[in-house]
Amino acid sequence: MTVRGGIDPGSFRVSLTHLPRRPGNMWDADLEFVAPPELEVGMAKVVPASKMPAQIRIESVLDGVLVNLDFDFEVEAECARCLEPVMWTDHSRVTELFLYEETDSRGRVVQAFEDASEELTFFYVQDDAVDLLDSVRDAIVLDLPLSPLCRPDCLGICPQCGDKLEGAPHDHATTDHRWAALEGLLELTKNDPLK
Repeated sequence: MTVRGGIDPGSFRVSLTHLPRRPGNMWDADLEFVAPPELEVGMAKVVPASKMPAQIRIESVLDGVLVNLDFDFEVEAECARCLEPVMWTDHSRVTELFLYEETDSRGRVVQAFEDASEELTFFYVQDDAVDLLDSVRDAIVLDLPLSPLCRPDCLGICPQCGDKLEGAPHDHATTDHRWAALEGLLELTKNDPLK
């Protein structure tokens, strides 16, 4: 079964209305998300509004649903050495447990007290849907390189002139400015007729 994920571009909400709450029930599907603009780190980012094909498996468990999501995404970046644009397709995987919200005997959602010192983050099923955006964002940000390279052996650019160091020999005659006065003496001795 192939379905479009989410309602709006950038939405990662997946409805659970087709999945009974009995433990052991499972739902598999091929989804297609649309990348939101904020998925980036350093010099690399997911191409905004690009298609993100995904395979999802959602399984009912006692306290909620277990989501396994495999997805592909298009990355555009800038080489950290030569600043050339680089593009590639990457793959990532998310496994996340979404808990059912606590309800009272009448079925109303109970607002549980959250301890501010608690460092664990819990995800919840809300309105018979799961929102995968935070989980997908975390997986992508951990996957993207901080300093992407066009090739592992990229030489980069010359710090003197900004030209690429690839191909032809690249050399600049550089003199430390502290020796500039001695260079003037060297010129005088070359032009000395008594020499």
